[in-house]
Amino acid sequence: MNDFKKELGENIFKHRKAINMSTTELSVLSGISQSTISKIENGNSSTTIETLIKICESLGVTLYDVLPERVNPDLKTRTPYKMLFNVLNQMSDNEIKLIQSLLTTNILPVLKNITPLAKALDQLNTNERELLWKFLNSLTNNTVQDDANKREG
Repeated sequence: MNDFKKELGENIFKHRKAINMSTTELSVLSGISQSTISKIENGNSSTTIETLIKICESLGVTLYDVLPERVNPDLKTRTPYKMLFNVLNQMSDNEIKLIQSLLTTNILPVLKNITPLAKALDQLNTNERELLWKFLNSLTNNTVQDDANKREG
């Protein structure tokens, strides 16, 4: 049973770190105390299915993503595509449209004339602005982390 708790905790840790989330942030989002999250991640605590669901929802993953591989190997396809699919399944239509727009729009002409960009940003609703802010912050955090890794390596 200790191997199960250890692998479960490691999987939660990996998913949390993959999105640059602290245990404090996960605690706030999930409603689970930070100390409980730390104990679970370290394999030092048993937990309830309800607690796991709250943690998974906050991380944007499924229970199958955090359960140890041996629980059901057929359901465990840990690929970036599967993780992306899970994230997309949880997004609203507006969030998906915003991402599609960001990915398919040639922004170079917009950068030459900042006024259209400012108007487009002004037309975003509160949820779209929050999503864009989080997306840009995650890019910045990833860049900062990549730079730190390069300096260490």
